[in-house]
Amino acid sequence: MLAHRKFDPDEFQHAHAAWCVFKGMIPYKDFFEHHTPWYYYALRPFFHWFAVDASFESAKHFLLFGRGLSLVLAMLSALLVILIGRRWENHRIAWVAGFLLVGQPVFLEKTVEIRPDVLALPFFLGGLYFLLRGLDRGTGSVSRCRWCLLAAGLSLGAAVMATQKMLFVLPGAAVGLAIWWLAARTTEGPRSRILSTVAFFVGVAVPGTLTWAAFALHHAGDVFIKNNFLLNSKWSHVAHEQLLRVLAGSAPVLVLCLLGCTVSLYRFFRSGQRSWGEFLLGCILFGLVAGILVVPVAHRQYYLMPIPIACLFAAKGLLFLIDLVQERARAWLLILAIFPLSVLPVLGLRQSFVSRNDSQLARLEYVFANTKPTDMVMDGWEGTGVFRPHAFHYFFIHDEMLGKLPPERVDAYLDALENGRIGPRLIAMDDHLVALGSRFLRFVDRNYVSRDGFFYFSKGSP
Repeated sequence: MLAHRKFDPDEFQHAHAAWCVFKGMIPYKDFFEHHTPWYYYALRPFFHWFAVDASFESAKHFLLFGRGLSLVLAMLSALLVILIGRRWENHRIAWVAGFLLVGQPVFLEKTVEIRPDVLALPFFLGGLYFLLRGLDRGTGSVSRCRWCLLAAGLSLGAAVMATQKMLFVLPGAAVGLAIWWLAARTTEGPRSRILSTVAFFVGVAVPGTLTWAAFALHHAGDVFIKNNFLLNSKWSHVAHEQLLRVLAGSAPVLVLCLLGCTVSLYRFFRSGQRSWGEFLLGCILFGLVAGILVVPVAHRQYYLMPIPIACLFAAKGLLFLIDLVQERARAWLLILAIFPLSVLPVLGLRQSFVSRNDSQLARLEYVFANTKPTDMVMDGWEGTGVFRPHAFHYFFIHDEMLGKLPPERVDAYLDALENGRIGPRLIAMDDHLVALGSRFLRFVDRNYVSRDGFFYFSKGSP
């Protein structure tokens, strides 16, 4: 999958943004982005190892390296789920949850891609681990609880700075912590619990505040807020079909998750030894599921947040069923359960193995063969200009972006094209560029020539 699976256009978008940062450009100010920036700065040092604009082979190797780096982060995420399971319950829950997670199609598909979500995921899971540790009755220290919740907040704040989707974790966490503050019977008292809650939200705010301040020093603080939060709040493209794909590939795990949540709630209200960490996990899961129903752009990568928690509760549901039989038969029953639980995930991954990236790499190689590293390339949503200077501030244009392009910005760009202030050597004319309108198409017809109807070269260029 790493080497041969078709590239999601998002991968080219994020690789280009990271390359622009490596070139010294400032996101939001020098080029358009609407993702929080930590992933791009995390990728920046690795460009020293690859001459991505000098040769096709180097560019290809970087793209595969980026996928490999995502795989490492996915392995770290799986390990964190196991640690969360051990902290929450026991090693049985931990290992079953880890197995269920790595078998989910959405996890396998999205964590081998070049995208900010794979950096945000371990930060998110680290935050869950610290939340469980802070609310554990066995922490034995008020100050330790406070420090753990502060660490949880810092970790979740870092996740938000990798992708703002992580903000959807906060409503469920806020509700869970509020109920803990009001209803928990602990030795530290309400005042101490509210201080611990405040420490959590202070921790969440610190990474974002410092990041905003860094951009403000470069006169990009206002556009940082506008692009990452205000613009995304107005997104209107509907992608609820992704929910149906997740349901189709993960149905058994989701059923077991529902059972596990039911068992947890029953024990929580019936037991005198309440697990507030478990209750908080349930609140966060419920908040994320509610987010799927209200967010119109819940693409598949959004499900990287609720899926690990769902697998933890699914492990609890599965082991609850297995523990109903005689003890000597439990191990064999658990092994036999692996096979039916794997059928739908395997079927869900078929497309990942048959949809190859050969044509994408061939187009990329063609661009390298016919342009120099300094030549501007104008691309819509194909990604062929991934390691070439972009010609338009909005270097990627897809269905969701078309309705968000400021008309005055498009007109100013078309003026610059017609006046010769901007001169892309190559235009990859996909349907999204065609949607820029007749004025743009007339300019291309007058000034560019094509042999294949897709790649257009400026007239008079060698």
